[in-house]
Amino acid sequence: MKLHIALRSLLLAPLLINSSSAKKDAPGVKTTEFPFIPWGLKYFDDSDAILFEDRTGRQVYRSEDAGESWKPVDSVPQGKLLEIQMHPFDNKRAYIITEEQTHWKTLDRGKTWQEFTTDYDASLFREALDYHAGDPDRIIFNGMKCEGIFCQEIVSFIGHSQMSGC
Repeated sequence: MKLHIALRSLLLAPLLINSSSAKKDAPGVKTTEFPFIPWGLKYFDDSDAILFEDRTGRQVYRSEDAGESWKPVDSVPQGKLLEIQMHPFDNKRAYIITEEQTHWKTLDRGKTWQEFTTDYDASLFREALDYHAGDPDRIIFNGMKCEGIFCQEIVSFIGHSQMSGC
């Protein structure tokens, strides 16, 4: 009988220790207030890096700690954002598309951004970029060639010469 009680105590002890330490590991909640509504929250797969759009100021914000803290992407001028696009076949790449012919790319989950240019403005009628599933460097740009009030949809290949390493 004493052996039975001793064995039961031995088996219950680890459970009690684990349950008391689990209370200390409860998830925390951190709140960040913005003077605008964050839009289009986009995670980089397999990381804690996140991007979102400030549609009012037309700027991109980035977090590298799963949303606990946020900083604007300073290398991209404020007020230029049209859309953020995540590369669907490479989880380290994303693109900031503007309403002009200058855009930005990242190859490292938003730590650094490089400028690239296109011959035309981005299309307002569909997403600006389409991607090749087998080769992340092959990207189609959907643009518009506008003269006055008339615009023509233009589709062009963005190759290594325009977006080297993109």
